[in-house]
Amino acid sequence: MKATIQIYTSDGISNGMYPIKLIVSHQKKRKRKTIGYTTIDDWDEIHQLPKQSHDDFENLYGQIMDYRKKAITSEFRSLNDVTEGFSFFESLKKINVNFYDFADQEIDKMRKMNRNGNADAYQYAINELKKIAPFLTFEKVDRVLLENFKQLKRENGKKNTTIRTYLYEIRAIYNKAVRLGMCEDQRPFSGLFLDLPVRVRRHKNEYLDRNGLNTLRKTKKITPEQQVAVDLTLLQFYLCGADLVDVYYLKKSQISNNRVFFNRAKLGVKGYEIEVALLPEAKEIIDKYITDSKTEKEEYVFPWRKDETAYKTFRSNHNRKLERVQKNLKIELKPKGGKLTSKVVRHSFATLGKFAGVDPDIMRELMGHERNDIDTAYKDLFPEKVRDEKQRLICFG
Repeated sequence: MKATIQIYTSDGISNGMYPIKLIVSHQKKRKRKTIGYTTIDDWDEIHQLPKQSHDDFENLYGQIMDYRKKAITSEFRSLNDVTEGFSFFESLKKINVNFYDFADQEIDKMRKMNRNGNADAYQYAINELKKIAPFLTFEKVDRVLLENFKQLKRENGKKNTTIRTYLYEIRAIYNKAVRLGMCEDQRPFSGLFLDLPVRVRRHKNEYLDRNGLNTLRKTKKITPEQQVAVDLTLLQFYLCGADLVDVYYLKKSQISNNRVFFNRAKLGVKGYEIEVALLPEAKEIIDKYITDSKTEKEEYVFPWRKDETAYKTFRSNHNRKLERVQKNLKIELKPKGGKLTSKVVRHSFATLGKFAGVDPDIMRELMGHERNDIDTAYKDLFPEKVRDEKQRLICFG
């Protein structure tokens, strides 16, 4: 049983407003009920909530939050009839929202957006928290619980950095629930990190220099499977240090007029569309795999199975192949060695761009770094020709 609330524009506009509907669905059956009306300007389509400018903001916002709290309870999800589902929402019983139900919902959203790294980090933290609190409502996420969690991790030999990471993920879930009105903010994390000092060190990013890149381009002393890994590594580099996940899920519709368009999966809703040149060398790699795999009629450029488990397995195998290639070809990463992995490619593009004196703002546009509001307003500051010249310069010197 599932329930959502959203503006329903398909029903048409009436007096300048669209209906807001509660939609209950189960096993291909669904029922809808109008719970209010709104204009487009008064509705937040990202969060499916009324804006404060809405005439009935307080009542409508509170009603939707009550519905959402009930929608994630195990009691509602265990129902088997959509009519029972609607009746459930009419109950005035107070709902204490389960923290883990909400966390599972957020993790599922991330996986659907291919933000598997973030989803995994959330899941690891939740699994650790469940060891001391198998059942947990938001009301019980308090300072006592968090201090006990912190102390237990210390007794288990966890380092401050690891404990901080767990707490950061738990806090992120809690704050998201607060923003959505799922719970009142009791500020349980205030001052929680004061006794968790960590030594801050400048992160050392290993990178491939031009000699290493040229070795990969010219090599013929590798197996066909290793050649796939090398080709993808070079393609990542030619696409301005694209993340492996974005290459893995690259669609044919994202390529047009010798341009490639994509959003970094890592940034989720904060991401924006990146546009880079499809260099001839990159096109040659793409054409090679489209032709060889006979996937001309398929949605994706590459033929591999597209789901989370398949991607994780592919990534692990990919990095192992790169490690063998690195060893066989005696490729040394700069500045002090390290393993050649898919993440090194992005560091390599950024480092070579820095060495070439490319403007940091151009690098940001090419690589799709997260922007603040001012950056977003000026994201088209550099013309296509300038960006393409710098992309070519970084890739080939």
